[in-house]
Amino acid sequence: MDPTLIKLALGGLAVLGCIGIFFGIGLALAAYKFAVEANPKVEEVLEVLAGAQ
Repeated sequence: MDPTLIKLALGGLAVLGCIGIFFGIGLALAAYKFAVEANPKVEEVLEVLAGAQ
């Protein structure tokens, strides 16, 4: 194979990998910032009604 094509393919993989890492970190930060705490009363009701469908 032509070494130029291999360098081009590896460069493309590196760029896509960097984009994936960038968006992954962004999504993790957004999930941390916009996290919502669960209401403990909802958990208590779900425990009482567990198995009742």
